[in-house]
Amino acid sequence: MKITGTVLIAIIIFLLGAYPQEMSANRQTTVEKFAAFAEDEQLTVRDWSVTIKQSLDRKDLVDQKNEIISFFSNPDVKLEESTNSLKFIIKDTQKNSETNESFILVVPKNESMKAEMVYVARGRGTSSMSPENMSKPLDVKSRFFKENVTIFSCIKAESSGIIDDVLVYQKFKQTFNILTIDKVIERGWSSRTGYTNQWGQALPAAGDSMNVQFASRTLGGKTNITIGTPIITAEY
Repeated sequence: MKITGTVLIAIIIFLLGAYPQEMSANRQTTVEKFAAFAEDEQLTVRDWSVTIKQSLDRKDLVDQKNEIISFFSNPDVKLEESTNSLKFIIKDTQKNSETNESFILVVPKNESMKAEMVYVARGRGTSSMSPENMSKPLDVKSRFFKENVTIFSCIKAESSGIIDDVLVYQKFKQTFNILTIDKVIERGWSSRTGYTNQWGQALPAAGDSMNVQFASRTLGGKTNITIGTPIITAEY
């Protein structure tokens, strides 16, 4: 039986799913690419994180919460209340010295606003970047999230001494084909925002699109480098 090229491609996409490039076990993740770059520059990767977030209909909150609880082997559920919202924080308390996972369900007190579901996977050092750990965010994305999600990847690395962060950024810019959009440089600290077509997600920024941030800080005889896409995320 003769199969045309178009049909063959369609069959491959069907077998792999809607996002075959994301689900491929052999495809290097963004956070792994950042870590590899840091190591090439003789930097020590201290921490990495992958964050996935998406809005959620309030009517689905209870079911989603119960499904998340059943997903973890030893779940711990906490409720935090602020002026504007409630946060259900669900963590896996199963002992793992390398990584940890958690979900946050943010419920605004303004009932006209949608809720938000956030998943965070964190690890320490490159030793925690095993294929099993790197596949966890993709598995969670496939199980709990819809197609249009925002995914944040971030690493924190440091040097053993003070280094030329401008030179490191120039190498980073060349490696990932970055177009610099904005930069802020102060004494001992700098932040650069840019865009690359090497990954699809982008956010609007002063009339441009941005999807990568590079920050450096010199403190205590060391230079700390933080890289994030599309932005560097703080504690949620």
